[in-house]
Amino acid sequence: MHAELLARQGAQIRRGSARLAELAAFDGDAQAFWPEYLEAVALALSARRVLLLARDDERGWQPQAQWPQGAPDLPGDALRILRLADGAIDESPWVEPTGSEQASPSSAVAVPSPAVSARLAAEALPAGQSAVVVVLPGPSVPGARPVDATTLVALADLAVSIPTQYARLRALAAQSRGSTDVVSGADPAAGAERLYDVLQLSIRLGAETRFMRAALTLANELAVRFGCDRVALGWVRSRYVRLTAVSHVEKFDRRANASRELESAMEEALDQNIELAWPIEQDARVVARAHEAYARTQGSGHLLSVPLRVDHVAVAVLTFERRARAFEPRDIWELRLIGEASARQLVHLHDTDRWIGARAAARLVAWRDLMLGPSYTAWKLAGVGLAVLITLLAILPWPYRIHSPIALRSKDILFIPAPFDGYLRSAHIEVGDAVRTGSLMVELDTRELVLEEAMAAADAIRYSREAEKAQAARQLADMQIAAARQQQSNSKLELIRHQLAHAQLRAPFAGVVVEGELKKNLGAPVRKGDMLVKLAHTGDTYVELEIDQADVHEVSIGMRGEFAFVGRPDLRYPMVVERVDPASTMREGRNVYLARARIEADFQPWWRPGMGGSARLEAGERSIIWLLTYRTVRYLRQVFWI
Repeated sequence: MHAELLARQGAQIRRGSARLAELAAFDGDAQAFWPEYLEAVALALSARRVLLLARDDERGWQPQAQWPQGAPDLPGDALRILRLADGAIDESPWVEPTGSEQASPSSAVAVPSPAVSARLAAEALPAGQSAVVVVLPGPSVPGARPVDATTLVALADLAVSIPTQYARLRALAAQSRGSTDVVSGADPAAGAERLYDVLQLSIRLGAETRFMRAALTLANELAVRFGCDRVALGWVRSRYVRLTAVSHVEKFDRRANASRELESAMEEALDQNIELAWPIEQDARVVARAHEAYARTQGSGHLLSVPLRVDHVAVAVLTFERRARAFEPRDIWELRLIGEASARQLVHLHDTDRWIGARAAARLVAWRDLMLGPSYTAWKLAGVGLAVLITLLAILPWPYRIHSPIALRSKDILFIPAPFDGYLRSAHIEVGDAVRTGSLMVELDTRELVLEEAMAAADAIRYSREAEKAQAARQLADMQIAAARQQQSNSKLELIRHQLAHAQLRAPFAGVVVEGELKKNLGAPVRKGDMLVKLAHTGDTYVELEIDQADVHEVSIGMRGEFAFVGRPDLRYPMVVERVDPASTMREGRNVYLARARIEADFQPWWRPGMGGSARLEAGERSIIWLLTYRTVRYLRQVFWI
């Protein structure tokens, strides 16, 4: 049963190859070509749906043709097709990534083949357009071997070469209606067999796991198939070609003159990036001096060098030698197809079949070429700009300032209480008023005191008279009693006069009233000792800073800075730190350290003790990147204990 399935798969590939070979010689118009081409691709790749998508600078992907006509969209087909089309633009052919394991040939489980897309060459398209062919795989047959990614890439490379050949044939037909192309005159059945052989060779190369075995297999197969005396493979390294494999020869001397001359011939084809055949035609404008020198030295009658390309970049050169028979255009075309089908697999094996140091060095070289090459210029400029920016941020210094809330404080604050029990007569100040020395602030009612003064004065006179009377009567005891009462009345009179003298409360120094809303309490009784006015001295003020505990280690005595009040943030005044308290204080749920700073500016009339604002202390210079990240770094160190 397994043999029958493999035979059926091979027959299907042959039928698809035959159809593709026939389309290579198609002489109809493009409207008839593309449906036939999509059907042939579907047959060769066992696809359930094949689409031709095109786009230009103004529009996105637009369907141009599909097989079969009117095929319905399955769930997810639209996004899948767009993803495949975009992938083919960046890397052609592009195989859809899949997480499914490929089944072994003996497995009875049906494993679907991955989808594939390929970009068509510019020769097969109108100017300014890009086109891709998207192949969606059909359902798998249980027991059948799914097509792996390597084989899909080889098949896709061959399939996309057919439209290019068709476009070249049409161009040749337009130039000369009487000329006949080699492929167009070939037997379609023979062309199908040759194309099938190319596919089989690509599949055999895909089964190899070592680069040298794959290179020798390719050289030996081509030498037998094309009847060559020798087939040599040279690998491109740093724009030079190094001889890698020679057909039917396991070991050879790379330092021999013949090897060096062969490498020179390969480099000659590589520099011109063409299939170079020797002897050359008379009207051919190519350089073949190295080929001529090698042919004369080795006695080769005919030479052909074919560059192997991946994404239009030559990675290797195949050189074929014959003594008797020249290389025909049909051979050159077939060898070009073989090169396109096998180059990608050889590159993959060459990159993976090396020790880890060589792979790392190759990646570094590829990264260097990518960074110094002309591709992705905008991204490179952005990367260089970002690197320069980060370097400048890490090098350039910037002032580091510690921010702290502040409050304006006064060193001298005077509490003025009520001098005696009485009533509030008048108030001449309000909170916030600036007063001068001796300015009247508050008056107490003195009417009772005036009466008490008169009564005390009368008592003093009466007791004085009684003392004189007792003295005249020689009544010593009565005289002493009257004299004591007179002294008592005089003391009371002095007390009342003292109270009358202090009934008007005046400012002992220039300052600002910070407490004392008395005008709304006129006539109210006051008791001796009740605080009436709080007066702050404006001649000696300072700034009190609330420094966060995370920044206190940066603050030192003598550090300079500036502050601004909330009401006037445009005005800044200099200050110098004079003292930092050694113990913290809890303010609004956080630990702060209080510091005192001297103001190095004249006291402004609108300043009031207790006014708040913010200050910035100069803590030296730091790099800009440190200033941008130090809070985050400090938080991470605190959280993760690093």
